Amino acid sequence: MISTTLPLSDPFGSLSYREAGSGEALVLIHGVGMQSAAWAPQIEALSKTHRVLSLDMPGHGGSSALAEGADLPAYVAWLHAALAALNLGPVNLAGHSMGALIAGGFACTHPQMLRRVALINGVFRRSDPARSAVLARAGEIKAGRVDLETPLSRWFGDSPAEQQARTQVARWLSQVDQAGYATAYGAFARGDATYAKAWPQIACPLLSLTGDADPNSTPAMARAMADLAQNGTAEILPGRHMVNLTDPDAVTKSLSRWLRRPTPNIKETPMATAPLDPRALRDAFGTFLTGVTVVTSHDDTGTPLGFTANSFASVSLDPPLVLVCLANSSRNFEALTQASGFAVNILAEDQKDISNTFARPAEDRFAAVDWQAGPQGSPILAGVSAWFDCSMHKTVEAGDHVILIGQVEAFDTNTAPGLGYARGAYVTPAAEAEALAHGANLVVSALIERAGEVLLIDDGFGGLTLPQKPVGRAGASVALSELITSCGIEADPGFIYSVFEDAAREHQHISFLCQADDGTPKQGCFTALTASTMMEITDPALRIMLERFASESRMGNYGVFYGTQTSGNIRKIVSGSATA
Repeated sequence: MISTTLPLSDPFGSLSYREAGSGEALVLIHGVGMQSAAWAPQIEALSKTHRVLSLDMPGHGGSSALAEGADLPAYVAWLHAALAALNLGPVNLAGHSMGALIAGGFACTHPQMLRRVALINGVFRRSDPARSAVLARAGEIKAGRVDLETPLSRWFGDSPAEQQARTQVARWLSQVDQAGYATAYGAFARGDATYAKAWPQIACPLLSLTGDADPNSTPAMARAMADLAQNGTAEILPGRHMVNLTDPDAVTKSLSRWLRRPTPNIKETPMATAPLDPRALRDAFGTFLTGVTVVTSHDDTGTPLGFTANSFASVSLDPPLVLVCLANSSRNFEALTQASGFAVNILAEDQKDISNTFARPAEDRFAAVDWQAGPQGSPILAGVSAWFDCSMHKTVEAGDHVILIGQVEAFDTNTAPGLGYARGAYVTPAAEAEALAHGANLVVSALIERAGEVLLIDDGFGGLTLPQKPVGRAGASVALSELITSCGIEADPGFIYSVFEDAAREHQHISFLCQADDGTPKQGCFTALTASTMMEITDPALRIMLERFASESRMGNYGVFYGTQTSGNIRKIVSGSATA
């Protein structure tokens, strides 16, 4: 299973999702307070026959939150932007709880993008008392009064399977971003009838499934949704609100039957060859190590504008030409294609924060950076490795991008090493080489992550720690490889996450963030970084680092830490494309 972060069109920020398998696309959306991992049993089973993509809902997992007060149509628009960015459609779409509301709204508004739709524990036209109760809870959550025990007691019974699922759900609820949770719950509370009048227009195969003991997503609601749709089926399983976790096999079997239902309204386009997988193609492009630039210009009112790009290349020395690529969907498209020129700013290694600023939606990206107008008038950023101020030579349409070719009218450079980008992450060769140069007393640890949990092992003193070992003559890469092998699990070696000097132990410590595949480790276990878990980390330096990781992983933004075991600086790292 692959976890990925992808930039979306304005104003949706970034999308975090899990992907596994190949074939016809199946898109899954979880409920309020959950995350994409809540579909783990279905991902494992259905990825054997389908390309399964489990999305983190806005404000959950690693996905950006929507604006406070957003209603259900905003979440439906987010899903449309997500599928467009993933170049998907028509797809099979399944949602649980709030995810079912989004899926149902999408079926009403974008039928051409769906093969089938499944609504698991969905709500539909609540009774007046039920609506009053859920609106009151939305108000309490917005005010910061979050009661987890009441919904957990309502969702789960006393059987061992239900209690095990309850423990996992409680962890997700305790980790969710509270602002994103409050916004989503408000939309959930207000959205049960938003698309009800359009429901009879749903023509694709619809499955409406719930638990027979779910007091909020009732069997009557499931049957009403199925009856109103043109091609609907209702299924009622034993269980409550989290049937996909408490009875995953039964839910998976129901989804498998639904995925086999014919879709007579879907017109397939015959192709001489199989279409390219856009996600795989993006990953393949991402293996090419590039630099990172910020392209700047100004609109017809003189307002500066800019975006992060790694699609930069020199074209010619005589005349001096360079090019950059701009997405047709960019909000800067009209202004840049009509501009008299642009500047390319080659970012230095210590300017990841500037790359992040210009890669994300913002009203004024220039407010947080030091810049001045160049000789040709385009903004030049301070501290960059090099800059090129260009007049517009030509624009060339190229698929879903336009190529801007500029003639260099002025430029400058300095000795600062440039910032690199490959496989969805920043690369800082000079800084990392400096860290690895401390050959004496060097210790490497493996921060091995999977599905939001970290591999922790017994430290021999009654507590927990990360797998770690001293670096020998063979170097840090060999030591890291040996660590991963000793854990008995397949994992990507990843990138440097933290570098610090541990004065108490008189060594330099480097921790690599690694992504693990499925499987049971030979030692230790994958554990959520809860407050109780943190108390068992006996090494204070590692505890501080893991507390930072737990905070960053909830947002999907990571950074490299440089300093001592107690203080230092963080340089941010983001996943996904560097082009915005």
